[in-house]
Amino acid sequence: MSRQLAFYAFEPGAPGVPAASATGVFVRSLANLLASATPGIDLQVRWLRPAGRGTGRRLARWGAAAGWMAGELVRLLGDPADDLLFIYPKLPIMAHVGQPVMLGLAIWAYRALAMKARLRRRRILVIVEDLPVEMAEGRATAGGPPVELDVKRLRAIETVIFRAADRLIVPEGFVVPIRDRHPVDPDRIRTFRRNIYLPAEPEGAPAIDFDDGAVNFFYSGSVDAHVAANFREILRSIRNAPQTRLHVCGPGREAVEEWLHELAVPNVTHYGQVAIDVHDWLARRCDVGLILYPTDNPYNHLTPTMKYSAYLANGLAVLSTDLRCVAENVRKDGVGQTMPIAELALELMRWATRPQLWESAKARAETEAAVVRSGVEMKSWIDELAAESGSVE
Repeated sequence: MSRQLAFYAFEPGAPGVPAASATGVFVRSLANLLASATPGIDLQVRWLRPAGRGTGRRLARWGAAAGWMAGELVRLLGDPADDLLFIYPKLPIMAHVGQPVMLGLAIWAYRALAMKARLRRRRILVIVEDLPVEMAEGRATAGGPPVELDVKRLRAIETVIFRAADRLIVPEGFVVPIRDRHPVDPDRIRTFRRNIYLPAEPEGAPAIDFDDGAVNFFYSGSVDAHVAANFREILRSIRNAPQTRLHVCGPGREAVEEWLHELAVPNVTHYGQVAIDVHDWLARRCDVGLILYPTDNPYNHLTPTMKYSAYLANGLAVLSTDLRCVAENVRKDGVGQTMPIAELALELMRWATRPQLWESAKARAETEAAVVRSGVEMKSWIDELAAESGSVE
């Protein structure tokens, strides 16, 4: 007999969750996998309600904010499903963790949820996508703004949510920080080393003028202050390989176009923010995906990054800065190289002029693409959940 699994998430495309963002792609991929994959699980997707229009004005009033958040927490407490699945930190409380009364309300609700789950033999599953405190501390360490989060309150809500989970599903790099800071039973932790990524197919060829080069590099994501210096290093390198093209998707188009003019780089195309099916269409026409996160931010070493899975799922070789989790994945999968940015800029020139340096990595990535698309990273706990369904009746 199937058990109902209620999956709570903000719908991709809702305010604060762009459809082509890492969270949007993760949610879409996971929902599709759960809906199609497993006998024994009856998936019920429950989209969390956004705060609505005029968020900044309405939520500045405590009453409106509390009413919105309380309504969502009441939905969780009253849900009739057998099991509940959440993605942390994409939960209503996280927008208002700085307000003590609402933090208290959320802590009470999640404790009540955990107690009710134990009484009903219901399972709570939490997938940890990011760690907000570690992310903010990492950026501060790398010269970014100081941490402005209320760390004590965030840790309090994390402890309640994580301890309530029968399964806490986390990237491998998050295990040590979570176990160091929260009293979580290690037997409840399940890990994944790569994000889930199910590519999207456009209905027809998009109206894009794809300027094909002898070698096509691809960069997906924002070109913000965190990666700007590394991105400019790549521009200085790629301008010396005129037969090569760099194709870029994501926010920051105006800044990049200014740099292209400033540095006299003719062989880069920035498409702006595009739909995920267009993103994947472009990626599949390229050869090598670039990951340029700076290595002086400790948080970047903990996460496998959605970029890596996106590149692999679309059959790209990978050239990345030497981030610990990415480097381990590249080595295990045999799909490219990782190195400091100065060496990477030089290696890019070698790859641009000597395709034999990356052809075997791309062939390996094309083979590995089917594995990533299958959702194998999530299937262990999904299969475990389904197998337990018969014994939890």
